[in-house]
Amino acid sequence: MVETRNLKPEASCSTRDYCVAIRTLGTAGEKYQTLLDSLVAQTLPPKKILVYIPYGYQAPKETVGVEQIVRCEKGMVAQRSLPFDEVDSEYILFCDDDLYLPPDYVEKMFCGLEEYDGDCIVPQVYKHAGESWRMKCLVYLNNSSSARKDDGWANKVKRDAGFSYNSNPSKLVMPTQTAAFASLLCKKSAYQAIHFEDERWLDTFSFASMDDQLFYYKLYLQGYRVLMHYDTGILHLDAKAGVRVNVRKRMFFKKKLLYTIWYRTIYSLKKDRSEKFLCGLAFAWRNLLGIVALMGDTIRFKQPIYLIDYFRGLYTGYQYVHSEDYKRIPSFDAYIRE
Repeated sequence: MVETRNLKPEASCSTRDYCVAIRTLGTAGEKYQTLLDSLVAQTLPPKKILVYIPYGYQAPKETVGVEQIVRCEKGMVAQRSLPFDEVDSEYILFCDDDLYLPPDYVEKMFCGLEEYDGDCIVPQVYKHAGESWRMKCLVYLNNSSSARKDDGWANKVKRDAGFSYNSNPSKLVMPTQTAAFASLLCKKSAYQAIHFEDERWLDTFSFASMDDQLFYYKLYLQGYRVLMHYDTGILHLDAKAGVRVNVRKRMFFKKKLLYTIWYRTIYSLKKDRSEKFLCGLAFAWRNLLGIVALMGDTIRFKQPIYLIDYFRGLYTGYQYVHSEDYKRIPSFDAYIRE
């Protein structure tokens, strides 16, 4: 049971100006309207609502009359790794286009930042506690997400590039190393310091996933305090407006991306040989267990090619991180503060 006494929500929190940055393709419809309506209904209203939509896409017809359209390049990372020169506030509230935010959402987030001295705070969007034992096993086989006893942290990144989550959090707000990318409140200075634009390589993979872990883990490694709030009341309405991956190529790109993420954010950062060995062992075990999920995906999507692409994707990932194209990308820890 999560305690609510730690945050003192009745206390008045010192707040700062913030601008909203919405990533969209303009196709979320009424769910996007729900987001806009909930933003203008905040007890702490935003200074600006900025809507980042790619060139060539029509501006949404849904409106509250105060938002500003900003054109940009398309991409899961590209639309979240801009200069954001339009933002003239200390904080940015990043949002996907299919959310409902309760009226006190931003107020709770600012209170969490102040109470726990954070640089970035994210709501718990996907709850794990209510999942069945069978579902937790399936999730573990698919993405190595596993439960962990309360140790004062929300989510922790593991040696195999998966993450573990707190199965019984004792506080309303806890530090975290990764979270969902649906919404977050972040200091603009912290956002700029990690140079998230370096991770635009991900948008070339035709399987844009794990962009959230790239962002939060980079903040964490660079010394910024990232928090998770367990009780904001946010709802993810899931408009499913993202890129549809070619089913036949899904497994290949999924495994290529997984290898690249693991190598970039875990293995290559380890200096000690024994720690590198443990990371390699953990990644090998993850992929060995993943063969069970592979069989299910092969049947579900009716794609026997998955049996080959599982290993071909891993090998191609290995080739990519040793390519000249990859070597031109600044290392994941290039900006770590001394």
